[in-house]
Amino acid sequence: MQLIDTSWSPASISALAALCGSLVGALGSSVSTWIAQRLQNQRDLLTKKIFHREQLYSDFISETARALAHAKQHKFQDPGNLVPSYALLSRIRLSSSNRVVESAERVIDIILNTYSEPNLTPEEFHAWAGEQNDPLRQFGNICRRELEGLWKGL
Repeated sequence: MQLIDTSWSPASISALAALCGSLVGALGSSVSTWIAQRLQNQRDLLTKKIFHREQLYSDFISETARALAHAKQHKFQDPGNLVPSYALLSRIRLSSSNRVVESAERVIDIILNTYSEPNLTPEEFHAWAGEQNDPLRQFGNICRRELEGLWKGL
C-alpha cells in the first residue's frame, strides 16, 4: 500500500515508461527475428528437398531411357542392366508421392515387357524414336506437377 499512497515524480514515470518500452521493443524484435529465421530454415529445407527430387527424377529418366533403348535392341540376358533403374525406383519410393512411384513402376514394367518383344533393327529403332509413344513422358509430367506443387509451397 505504501507505493500507491506515495506520489510518483514525472521523471520516475518517464523512466519507467522508457524502460518498459525498451523491454517490449526488444522482446518484439527478438520474437520477430526468431520467427523469420525459422521460416527461412523451413524454406531452405524445402528447397533442398525439391532439388534432391529433381536430381533423382532426372537420374531415373536417364537410366530408364538407356535401359529402354537396350531392351529395344537386345534380349534379356543380364539382369545387371536393370539394377540402376531398380535402385533409383527404390530411392523414389523413399521420398515421392504414390502417383510418382506408380508411374515409375509402370516405366520399369514397360522396360521388362520390351525385352520380350522382337529386337528392332537400326531403321526400326529410328522410326520408333520418332513416334510419340514415349513411356517416360507420363512419368515426367507427373514429376513436374509434383515439383510445381512443392515450389508453390515455398
